[in-house]
Amino acid sequence: MTPFRWTILSVLLLTAAVLLAAALTPSLRIKAQYYLLNRGREVLATAEGDLLNNGSSVKVIKYSSLEGIFVEILKNEAGNYELIERILLPDRHDGLFNFQGHVTRLAITDVDQDGTQELLAPTFDQQLVPHLNVFRYNSSIGRFEPFQPTRK
Repeated sequence: MTPFRWTILSVLLLTAAVLLAAALTPSLRIKAQYYLLNRGREVLATAEGDLLNNGSSVKVIKYSSLEGIFVEILKNEAGNYELIERILLPDRHDGLFNFQGHVTRLAITDVDQDGTQELLAPTFDQQLVPHLNVFRYNSSIGRFEPFQPTRK
């Protein structure tokens, strides 16, 4: 075999080894899929409502990216949307749930009927156990916090 053929064969074997390592390593596989598919940011759902409890509506976007599933809350200021907060959801898989007779990925409602609206964003964990992430705006700190309604 000539040195040129050995070089070509070596390059092909090295490429095959790298592809095999990427296929067998989950973190490398996800990164390879991201770069090959150029997926970027995929919007999963949107909702609008008075989450700040000040009479004005905000826009909420649930999206998936390489880093995970996020929820962004945007306030409309004179025609321009301003990011209020970006929340990384704890699970990596998007979820759906039945809300008022409709299947949705994102909802805004008053969970505990106290006059304050909450944000509901369903997800699934690694074992595909469903979770309903509920967030409420805390005006004293100006941020959204996980919310657990109390039973009455």
